[in-house]
Amino acid sequence: MPLLMAFRRWWALLFVAILSLPTLGLIVPDMPAPMRTVLEPEARWWEHASQRLDPYINNAFGFRGAVLAAHQSYLRFIDAPQGERVLQGEGGVLFIRDNNALEQSIGQLVRPKMVAAFIDFATSLDAQETALGGRFVLLIPPNAHTVNFDQLPAYARRQKKAPTEYDLIAAGLAAEGTPFVDLRPLLAAASKDGRTYFRYDTHWNERAALVAFNAAMTAAGRPDLAVSPEQALGPRVVKPGGDLLRLGGLDQRDPPDERYQWNPAFAAPQGLKPLDGMITGNENPLFPTEAVETGHAGPRIMVMGDSFTRSFWRGLLAAQSSAFLWTHHQSCQLDRGLIDRFKPDILIYAPTERFLPCSNHPLRVELP
Repeated sequence: MPLLMAFRRWWALLFVAILSLPTLGLIVPDMPAPMRTVLEPEARWWEHASQRLDPYINNAFGFRGAVLAAHQSYLRFIDAPQGERVLQGEGGVLFIRDNNALEQSIGQLVRPKMVAAFIDFATSLDAQETALGGRFVLLIPPNAHTVNFDQLPAYARRQKKAPTEYDLIAAGLAAEGTPFVDLRPLLAAASKDGRTYFRYDTHWNERAALVAFNAAMTAAGRPDLAVSPEQALGPRVVKPGGDLLRLGGLDQRDPPDERYQWNPAFAAPQGLKPLDGMITGNENPLFPTEAVETGHAGPRIMVMGDSFTRSFWRGLLAAQSSAFLWTHHQSCQLDRGLIDRFKPDILIYAPTERFLPCSNHPLRVELP
């Protein structure tokens, strides 16, 4: 009996041809593909092949361009995010993956040394502001993953652990007596009446920004500066696009996001008088410092924040202060001389949850 019957020989040839395709793909012209980031295997790759050789294989397999193009087309077909920066949750809601935001929010990433350094830094800001006769308030805009936990993928929800870094910071600040506003229960309550974070954008919306502003004013001993939603927020309008759609290579989705328009008294004003001597050049180039007088009575308010307060709070600060200064927190590397020069009545430190680590401290994962 022949080793291969005649009708099976053609199948054997086809099988060998298919196995040869990856090798053939290394020498024939290919479709355009992203630039290769690894051009050759590491030295002595055979000693730790899974670590030293895999990166090269992932950059040099046959028909790389065609395979990557097919994969991209498949992701578009199923409307899934491309790359590793965006996570798709329940109902098509998108979440950022940068800065280990998911792992941080579900308690899989806990860095005790970072938490201790952050508490020390916040406490020192409180002491500096108190020495000037003002009031200090710390608030942390939560990750969308924290507020919209029920919209995360099921596998992520099942891995939730406690305590999270947010939990540890809240407990540590309470022990130090540092003024802190835990926004999580406030935003959870607000979410019962509508969205507080966008579906396709990293940020909270105007409702959440107003909740946080009012909480900060109350914690600073000035509840009279809080603004009701009826005063501040106008009708909702469609908000096209979103940074997570862009990062995930996705098209506009339905339903679209909506944002609230600010009523004229709390819309971002133009033509405010700049304050001299506040800006020294030591600032985040993407988020320039702004120090202005508003022309009416009120406290002097200084905010050290990021994109969650930069534009969302500008109209509120202008309406409720005699002068305000907004500067980026720069991961604890901001110019603290600004505090002494501006002499705020209210100092607010507001880094977003995923930007908590101070840049002069190690960011490696440490499990308690």
